[in-house]
Amino acid sequence: MEHSSIYRVFIITFLRLQLITASPPHQKVSQTFDFVIVGGGTAGCALARRLSDSGEHSVLVLEAGILPHPDLDVPALGHRFLTNPNYTRTYYSIPQRNAGLENGGVATHMEGRTLGGSSSVNSFFFNRGNPEDYNTWAEITGDVSWRYENLMKYFQRTENYAGIFASDQHGRGGPITVSLNKYVPLLNEWLGAGQFLGYPIADPNGPQKISFCPVEYSKRSGRRVSSYTGYLKPVLGSRPNLRVILRAEARRVIFNGNQAVGVQFRSNVDGIPSDSVVYARKEIILSAGAIETPALLMKSGIGPKNVLDAARIRPVKYLNVGQNLQNHITVRLDIVINNRSLAFIEERDLNPQTWKYFNEVGDGPYASYSGFGGQAFISTTRQGNQTNIPDIQLAYLGSPGVPGMFPERTNIQMADWEVATALSVVLVNPLSRGTLTLNLTDVNSSPVIDFQYLTHPEDMRVMIDGIEMAMKVFENTPQFRKLGARFPPNLFPDCEHLEFRSRYFWECHAKQASSAYLHASGTCAMGSGAEDPLAVLDSKLRVIGIRGLRVVDASIMPTIPRANLQAAVYAIAEKASDMILEQWRKS
Repeated sequence: MEHSSIYRVFIITFLRLQLITASPPHQKVSQTFDFVIVGGGTAGCALARRLSDSGEHSVLVLEAGILPHPDLDVPALGHRFLTNPNYTRTYYSIPQRNAGLENGGVATHMEGRTLGGSSSVNSFFFNRGNPEDYNTWAEITGDVSWRYENLMKYFQRTENYAGIFASDQHGRGGPITVSLNKYVPLLNEWLGAGQFLGYPIADPNGPQKISFCPVEYSKRSGRRVSSYTGYLKPVLGSRPNLRVILRAEARRVIFNGNQAVGVQFRSNVDGIPSDSVVYARKEIILSAGAIETPALLMKSGIGPKNVLDAARIRPVKYLNVGQNLQNHITVRLDIVINNRSLAFIEERDLNPQTWKYFNEVGDGPYASYSGFGGQAFISTTRQGNQTNIPDIQLAYLGSPGVPGMFPERTNIQMADWEVATALSVVLVNPLSRGTLTLNLTDVNSSPVIDFQYLTHPEDMRVMIDGIEMAMKVFENTPQFRKLGARFPPNLFPDCEHLEFRSRYFWECHAKQASSAYLHASGTCAMGSGAEDPLAVLDSKLRVIGIRGLRVVDASIMPTIPRANLQAAVYAIAEKASDMILEQWRKS
């Protein structure tokens, strides 16, 4: 497919921004800013925009990656960058005993390493989560400002809503456009099946309800709207008080006693590494994500005593950093249907005609992220159905897979007219907790990650219940019975000795076919303050016992929301910007 014109625009933009944002080769940066933000990801770009809006404060963003490639904004092409180290960093867990066994138990976790972070490389899902998620945060912190009704203004401030569920729940004129394609493979069948089973069709950003619903996306005219394109790009290069340095990898925070004063970082220009230091008059804000933020804190001397002692790092403050690691875990169900024409088939549907249609209309196959489109939030308990609190998210993929994330199965026996679509059964309120610690051989390398997926017995029970409920969508509804929907046997030899479709079988299948949903969180959890042994941050996201240091990203979440994290991280960043600006107005 010809993308030369887009690539030329990318090169011109890249060179222009390099003049603005990159240090000259071999020149060390030694400057002072009001705010230094480590990480230009989902939260970091939003913070940089809001903190620089007034022109009163100088803001520096240190981003380890580069500008996002323009093809990342094309949904059908975005998955091609998931394994590209120029734009995405991949982490590998230690072997899990209850998950990912088809890959030796090693769970992969990918995060964006480019401006916009994971919002530049994710699958576009825009779901707020459940009100009780945020009410729980308020209870844990003792701070009612985290209640859902008090966060509503931040959700709304983020949005430029262009979806199909118009209501006063949504925002208009915000930096992130939220919309729905017209081309969504098998969405009508999905929603019809949900209604047949008695589920309502509801707004996924509604507040969340037990329901079936379409996926609404962070897109404008079919293209991605990331934190970079929505918040930062419109002002970058035009504000003298805002600077971004690319290819700048933070190595440690520098302290004067219990005051954070600077950041040492390594830049890489023309392949030559150079160490520099920047200083903050007011605050250093860590927005490097749920993996890199806790790792940076520990490398800087803030973390559990046993970790710092083992790594021989001089302690600055002992805190519960790197604990409480949470992620959504998903189990894949391959569902064969008898009509290939209804599914998204990349080699068939991406062609010059659909490319032209995408550029003219902003829709069609190129506007689809590998056929994702239908979702549901369901509960495996009677109480959940009564209170609208789900424990399972279903995400239907109307295609054979997503290369780099969910590879197509090659061992499914099918006729020529059949196609294997896929369903993700996602555990949205896991009780299992993992850990993240430093690699003692090289603390600057990838940290040691143990997600502990599906180790809590309740998590496995809910997952099996969720799988059994999901199968009813395909086997008990006329919408999918007419498509001959079936679950293929014998995908995994290790499960063949078990009674097909028994709970023991599904447990075995879950252990084999489970993978990370790329929503790491909780590793620098906020709590009620210095007396809370589990807390790293107070409710204003300040590192406990340290002045001038704050964390703003998914790591602050004490419990993970019951949905994709993008919308929640935007709300966190918006709220954080208000708290930061309010503090410094009073100072």
